[in-house]
Amino acid sequence: MKPLYSNDKTKQIDQLAATALGIDSFQLMQRAGTAIFAHVQFYRSLLVITGPGNNGGDGFIVAELARKNSQQVKLLTLKPTSELNGDAAKAATLYQGTILNEFPSESFDCIVDGIFGTGLNQPVRGIYQEAINWINAQNSDVVAIDIPSGLNGSTGKIEGCAVKADQTISILGHNTGLYTFDGKQCCGTISFEDLDVPITKLKVVEQDGYLLSADSLSLIKSSRRDNSHKGSFGHVLVAGGQAGMLGAVLLAGRAVLKSGAGLTTLLTDSKHADLIPLHAPELMTLGFDGMDDHVLLDKKADAIALGMGLGQSQWSEQLFRYCVKSGKPLVIDADGLSLLADLTVVPDSLEVITPHPKEAARLLSMSVEAVQDNRWQTVKHLAQKYRCVTVLKGSGTLISNGHETWCCPYGNANLATAGSGDVLSGMIAGLLAQGFAAKQASCLAVLWHALAGEQSPQGLTLTASELINSLSLIIK
Repeated sequence: MKPLYSNDKTKQIDQLAATALGIDSFQLMQRAGTAIFAHVQFYRSLLVITGPGNNGGDGFIVAELARKNSQQVKLLTLKPTSELNGDAAKAATLYQGTILNEFPSESFDCIVDGIFGTGLNQPVRGIYQEAINWINAQNSDVVAIDIPSGLNGSTGKIEGCAVKADQTISILGHNTGLYTFDGKQCCGTISFEDLDVPITKLKVVEQDGYLLSADSLSLIKSSRRDNSHKGSFGHVLVAGGQAGMLGAVLLAGRAVLKSGAGLTTLLTDSKHADLIPLHAPELMTLGFDGMDDHVLLDKKADAIALGMGLGQSQWSEQLFRYCVKSGKPLVIDADGLSLLADLTVVPDSLEVITPHPKEAARLLSMSVEAVQDNRWQTVKHLAQKYRCVTVLKGSGTLISNGHETWCCPYGNANLATAGSGDVLSGMIAGLLAQGFAAKQASCLAVLWHALAGEQSPQGLTLTASELINSLSLIIK
């Protein structure tokens, strides 16, 4: 899994890279510019837009290489070259082509965004805001150096406005902000250039997370003996589904089985018990009548998925307490998270929580905006507070155990459909019941879920039921 770094690690990574290559910082800039140029050398016409820092310095080098390559290239500098400092000033002196001081009226095959680098942490204003809005209004391909200008490299938050790139060329280190929140929307295809620096030379830099890869699916072996039976692969109790919310537990229960678990029992409103076999005959059912002294606790259950369609009524609270008292490993989602937030003591059996941003805000008594402004910090805080693995859903879903954090770069808006989260929670519980650790179960389920949604032939018409059926495309 690739390491991910926040903004504050960039300078340290650059220094280590230069030392490893035996060159100075300007030579490292030249090497970066050459690597970026390789991605744009085939465009007939090129506009390079540079800003005040080293990102702009990279842009000057790219522009000069394009000029020497006989491409039609022009450079728009948003800060006069006489006001540049350090390596950026050196790079500016190398460029011998046309420099513009205003937005051109002509069109270009490609625009290279070299306005801001990864260190931006404040709203974009003035000429820089004008330039970003102008870039986004063009029909050209847009290639961003390091990161789309205006995007926060640590959090993935758009700082007022941001370039919408078709391709982002990340140099030396992958930034955390590229892959979550607004990052995925802004970056387009992400390419990586290591400048021939061995990854071992950067290991002293503390990473802020890891990028999950579809390749890691093959690392988790699932060898099943022929001489086995349904009881060999775990039994999940799916608890929820107050009156009128049968669909949520049905989806979760079906997802449990699709994830490979052997048995699923739905513990739900008694009015639903007779209906469930009509929808999914593979699912067993138990009706819950709202009594605390209920005797239906299935000692054979290996895990409980709690909260899907649970509601927050008296019945809901009693079912919630019943499951918590069982001592079984818990995966809590949806309305179960609201009831969890009201507890004064975190259940010892809590293994995984799967909040979306609004639920995360409730769990931490903060605003949704604050959650989204720093998803990396939020997911770690949740995992530490509730002493469990936390899956913070959204664009670039994050998984944390409080010490390490993983980001899923897959998935798209196809998954923004009712019941999608119920499916994910069911999958996690199903993997837990099969013996996977909470971290493994969460990362694996998130990958399966995201890839199934992304690759589903239904596209934006995808429903949660179809998502469950699409899992077979990924789980092989």
